Amino acid sequence: MRPTVLPLAIVLSALSALSAILTGGSISLVSMPASAAKLPRPLVTDDRVKQVAFDPNQVYEIVGTYGYQTSIEFSNDETVKVVTVGDSIAWQTVPYQNRLFLKPVEPNAATNLTVITDKRTYYFKLNSGKSRASMTFLVRFVYPNANMNGVVSAPASRRASTGIDPARLNLDYGTSGNKAAIPLARAFDDGQFTYFQFAPDAEIPSVYTVGSDGTESIVNTRREGPYLVVERTASLFTLRNGNSHLCVQNNANPYKRTAAAPTEMAAVAVGGG
Repeated sequence: MRPTVLPLAIVLSALSALSAILTGGSISLVSMPASAAKLPRPLVTDDRVKQVAFDPNQVYEIVGTYGYQTSIEFSNDETVKVVTVGDSIAWQTVPYQNRLFLKPVEPNAATNLTVITDKRTYYFKLNSGKSRASMTFLVRFVYPNANMNGVVSAPASRRASTGIDPARLNLDYGTSGNKAAIPLARAFDDGQFTYFQFAPDAEIPSVYTVGSDGTESIVNTRREGPYLVVERTASLFTLRNGNSHLCVQNNANPYKRTAAAPTEMAAVAVGGG
């Protein structure tokens, strides 16, 4: 039986007592020094959760499982600033505070990844496969030369704000419409809230959900870091800015029109991108 996924804030507050982390994802990580490979150490509680010591001169190899995602967790006092991936078509990346979520969307996808935080730079080699024999749900970096109390114990306010459950993260969204006028960089949800990120300096659009009859209803939004957050999920959203619009579909729960609208509207075809 797999362990129950608990809210992240509760799990993090118990780290010092349990010396374990419970979260979600699916990769295998091996650090790649010039002389010998340095394997991440699985935790006693769950071997799908691993940790690896940070070395600024190290390249870490991540072998992703096709169709699954993982969470890479950096120090709690770090914030991810820049993520560059060689093949952005084959790999999806979502930075969130001190975490990076990765998902290979093609089998046998080989490329490299660089992550720059406000404190450190990390280098990765990425590969993907279909085997589920040794999936890893979380890779946590530890810092031998740092104060470990600071690494383990994040401030309560920070823990409360990182309530995304990586095991429930859905990155499978598609768009259709005026992408130039509404430059959406990424969309994802955690099973409860939906997150939209736009290009720097972009105008923030209004957000609507699309009902089963095709009618639109405006929804409230709030800003959380780089994201525009809608406190719900939906099969289809419409983002509007003036006369421009962008349809955003949750491909994990595709939109289905099941009722006639008072005023008929054209069908929306949402493709990946």
